[in-house]
Amino acid sequence: MKQFIGTLFPHSLKLRLMAAAAIWALPVLLLAGVLLLWGFRSHLERQLDAELAAYQRELLAAASIDATGELVLDYIPADPRFARPLSGWYWQAALGDRVVRQSVSAGPTESGGLALLSQVEGIVELDGPGGRELRIFRRDVKLPGTDLPVTVLVAAPCDETEADVAQFAIHIVLIFAALGIAFLIAVYLQVGFGLRPLARLRREIASIRDGRAEHLSPSFPDDIEPVVEEVNALIDHNRHLIERARNEAGNLAHAIKNPLSVLSHEIAHLDDARRQVLAVQLQSITDQVERILKRIRAAGPTATGHARVELTAVADDLTFSLGTIYRDRNLSLRLKIEPDAVFAGDRGDLVEILGNLCDNACKWARSSVSITALRRDGRLAIAIEDDGPGIAPVARAAVLGRGQRLDERVPGSGLGLDIVCEIVTLYRGRLALGESSLGGLRVDLDLPAA
Repeated sequence: MKQFIGTLFPHSLKLRLMAAAAIWALPVLLLAGVLLLWGFRSHLERQLDAELAAYQRELLAAASIDATGELVLDYIPADPRFARPLSGWYWQAALGDRVVRQSVSAGPTESGGLALLSQVEGIVELDGPGGRELRIFRRDVKLPGTDLPVTVLVAAPCDETEADVAQFAIHIVLIFAALGIAFLIAVYLQVGFGLRPLARLRREIASIRDGRAEHLSPSFPDDIEPVVEEVNALIDHNRHLIERARNEAGNLAHAIKNPLSVLSHEIAHLDDARRQVLAVQLQSITDQVERILKRIRAAGPTATGHARVELTAVADDLTFSLGTIYRDRNLSLRLKIEPDAVFAGDRGDLVEILGNLCDNACKWARSSVSITALRRDGRLAIAIEDDGPGIAPVARAAVLGRGQRLDERVPGSGLGLDIVCEIVTLYRGRLALGESSLGGLRVDLDLPAA
């Protein structure tokens, strides 16, 4: 049964629980319906037998033997059903094997329409006139004045009881169908209420992934608490590993810096041909090491837990630094950042993204660079524009490739945009190149907002 439910609903825990509840509830409802129907039928039969017995007692009370030894009835039941021909309601009085008197509904005594009824014993069901099934109640008594037994028999149609049972069955089906629907709705609500902590768990995990929280809250039900503890332990373990990797990356950067400087110094003393070949290879090594170290240092959305980085502060620091670096070009660095523009992530990652993009904009700009940022639909929309030559649409995809540079006259390794794309992807963001209103290149960023 468990395998069947799992196969039927492999991806929904709620539907699994509802299916399991329905599978055991359906037989219970069917059994309850059958028992109720059986009980109702038994009640109707007992009620009918009691009614037949009452008519029989009434007829026995009216029966007597006259002076000639004949059976006479002082009065008969006044129920109109006994007066309607072939109504199914009959009574009969017999002395010995001879029917003395019977109800009008059974026809005249001479016709013998109910002759066989006097042959039954106790309470039985058999076919009567017209093939209609009857429930017959018979009783034999001894009356003073005769040695022959006096038989009083009363019959009622079974189809009236069956009609009542059928009507009751329809009501049972409708009532139990309504109960079944109400039960499924109640189970759905109950399961939804019971699984609500899992939905909350999912939201809290999403908050950790987006950098809005550090750990899962401890206020979960006891059944889920062990899972929460394990997830928190896993988060701490991963955070420790990432911090360790970033520290190792920093140590590696310092360890490689001096040997590369020595090699660069020594290469400068070689002849031109050998110096050119070795300088190219050394620069390639330096670029690759720098790229790998930057990738390792990229924290990602869950490395530091709860992170909120005010974009205004980072942009102010960057514009100050870039203004100092490009002081001789008198660039105009304009900022338009809304107060609620807050990045959900690591500050170092945001500096890496904006630093590379803004540095590229300053390299190519003629006189102006613009940085705008606003919060839109729970996300952070950042645009960096310059008034430089821009990039042709057919070349924009190529410039995002690893180490691709469109103009070798401008200093750089060509790895900046590649690193930026990797960090943006790490945050499930988006980077797009377009045409700026200033005339140059426009870089649009979509990042998570805190």
